Amino acid sequence: MKVFSKMISRCFYKILILIVRFLLKVFWNYEVEGKENIPPKSFVLVANHISLLDPIVIGAAFDKRLYYLAKKELFKSKIFNPLLRWLGAIDVDRKDFKYETWKKINRIIKENEIIVIFPEGTRNDNPERGLLEIKDGASTLALTHGLPILPVGIIGTEKIWKRRKIFPQLRGTIKVKIGKLIEVNKVRRPTKEDIKNLNEKIKSSIIGLLK
Repeated sequence: MKVFSKMISRCFYKILILIVRFLLKVFWNYEVEGKENIPPKSFVLVANHISLLDPIVIGAAFDKRLYYLAKKELFKSKIFNPLLRWLGAIDVDRKDFKYETWKKINRIIKENEIIVIFPEGTRNDNPERGLLEIKDGASTLALTHGLPILPVGIIGTEKIWKRRKIFPQLRGTIKVKIGKLIEVNKVRRPTKEDIKNLNEKIKSSIIGLLK
């Protein structure tokens, strides 16, 4: 029964993605570059975060289902909680990273799935000033599991759905740029220096995609 349920869910997800892609192209001239850089194996996807639309436009760029690490505050809404769960979001308490969260992440990795992290940790209200400070989560996860990192740059969503606006505007252009894979060697106990160096690679890769 569980297997059948999963098959139905995946089928419905694929149909939904096709509809979302169509709507994004109709309303916002949606464009994706660099799909040839997507590897067949499991990886950590990192992207800049400038709008509520970002998870949607990233999801539409991939054929496989994505699993997002999201701050637990987003799950408080009775309306959005089931939607976020269905979309594959995993709630993370940034002050108290629980064992249950690690178990979920490990299961996803074992199933060769894709984990998405916005390494800035929050939406950037002033992207014209550059990226916010890169948090350690994505690098720590990639290093401890030996997962490669796929950088993605999102352009245009901040002009379409601005913070504190109830609805997005139905004009504009959205571009998603998928960069070259960053290979990562597994480190059982990464040092601060290991994490810092990988953070710098993530930051420079995303910045390069936004030019």
